[in-house]
Amino acid sequence: MKILIIYPHGNALNHREGAETRVWNIISWLIENNFKVSILHALKSKGEEDLKLKEKCQNVYYYRDLSAFGVSDWYLSDFNPFFIYKLHRILKTDQFDLIQIEFPYGFFITKFLNFRKTPIVYDSLGVEAEFIKVSMLNPLFPYIFKPLAPKLIKIYEKLVCKFAHTILSVSDIDVKYFIKNYNINKRKIFLIQIPSSVKDFDQNNRETLQQISRNKLKLPKNKIIAIFHGGSTHPANKEAFDILENSIAPRIKNNKLMFVLAGQHLKRYKKKNIISLGFVEDLKDLLYAANFAVIPIKRGSGMRVKCADYISCALPFVSTKKGIEGIGFLKNGEDCLIYKKVGKNFLKGIELLATDKE
Repeated sequence: MKILIIYPHGNALNHREGAETRVWNIISWLIENNFKVSILHALKSKGEEDLKLKEKCQNVYYYRDLSAFGVSDWYLSDFNPFFIYKLHRILKTDQFDLIQIEFPYGFFITKFLNFRKTPIVYDSLGVEAEFIKVSMLNPLFPYIFKPLAPKLIKIYEKLVCKFAHTILSVSDIDVKYFIKNYNINKRKIFLIQIPSSVKDFDQNNRETLQQISRNKLKLPKNKIIAIFHGGSTHPANKEAFDILENSIAPRIKNNKLMFVLAGQHLKRYKKKNIISLGFVEDLKDLLYAANFAVIPIKRGSGMRVKCADYISCALPFVSTKKGIEGIGFLKNGEDCLIYKKVGKNFLKGIELLATDKE
């Protein structure tokens, strides 16, 4: 079976951030199960790829980015002449059994060019109508589009859901949203949650590996380390980094506790009780080095891959309700500590994990 995966945002052959991790895992699984996978994504992603996975793909295509008025190029995929030209050539010269598009943008031009009537799957990595509200927090988001953007994106996504052959969703909350707000038949939606990208985590030698990882990352050996990681360009993550730095860390009285931050595009720096490592090549080093994690996420949609990472290696964590959204099996007080918002109780939860011997 031949599948074309269209990824207009970021890099489909990488797993440094949440959305990319999901797509990378899907591509890996498809190839492992003998599907023939071709990928179309933006030229800006070239050079930051899993070359081993790339070699296993049937074809990897690129198109030139397009941006206008400060709007990210992926929002403009339906109007990008370079995307349209490349996609037209691909669909004209090759025949696929399935087309899967990540995010809704570019769906309608894909449907228009799809003269063979190949089924198109919309892989929703969250509810775009909700995510756009987070994107507008970015100071670079054009002010002129803010009044209309949420309504237009909601209408656009609703139409994509209506015309897509199948919808893939990352959380049961998103599934309910599509059914309720877009009037989509639940039989059309399939839940495929984002797995952790962490493989072969060694629980048995955790204490030894903790010291090795702390030496490797140049972290203090005698501190209690609380971590948070994520792509710093994502508005929800950026807000969480700011909350940790300005609202949480200054209010923690435990001198033994050190907050360690990591993520793609994150600046390296060191303050009183904060160390920012920037991008960490091997996430397992960060997870081994930690005593627990903190997730002060306030907004967003979909499912946080960082939660899957912490769960997969049995790392305790304290989180807001929004931070663990989409993971229904977690029990507050047993699997993790969950609070409605970042406030006094959230800080008490951090202090509790910092002193808990178990």
